[in-house]
Amino acid sequence: MSDFARVLMVCTGNICRSPAMHYLAARDWAGAAEVSSAGTHAETGMDATPEIRRSAATRGLVIPRHRPTQLTASVVSRADLVLVATEAHARWIAREMGDLPDHVFGLKQAAELASRADAPAGETAAERLRGVAAALRAEQEREPAPLSSLDDPWARDQNTYDRVMGEIVDAMGAITDWADVR
Repeated sequence: MSDFARVLMVCTGNICRSPAMHYLAARDWAGAAEVSSAGTHAETGMDATPEIRRSAATRGLVIPRHRPTQLTASVVSRADLVLVATEAHARWIAREMGDLPDHVFGLKQAAELASRADAPAGETAAERLRGVAAALRAEQEREPAPLSSLDDPWARDQNTYDRVMGEIVDAMGAITDWADVR
């Protein structure tokens, strides 16, 4: 078994929301997770937007050079945990895979479930991260939480990027604290 949990962040173009989620998790979960990101309609050849970089920087996060990646079913199947930005991304995964895998959650949905679920077990942060999907799934089956979407800030004003980045930081922080993976 890997020493790291495999975590995948998903949005549409892989230039705004999922890179922010990706590099925030990579920073906060360093040593416990191999984090990647992809888009359902990746803007290959581009980079993360300047607006999301500015929003991230105001929260102490540096987004390095980023190369958008196209999401595939095989990338989803290799992950221990997949966090998507919207319900449309979950539907895309379900279509590609024939059903929505048990380890796929909306970011905001995962944070809501984490607020009331039993924490994942494990001696190490990596073990706990590998157990996050099962703990979230158990809580989802006990008391479902809707998959609430993060707005797509693409081509919108800086305030929209800042608001969405704030939602990402809040949701990731809730998951991080609940799973005790700092």
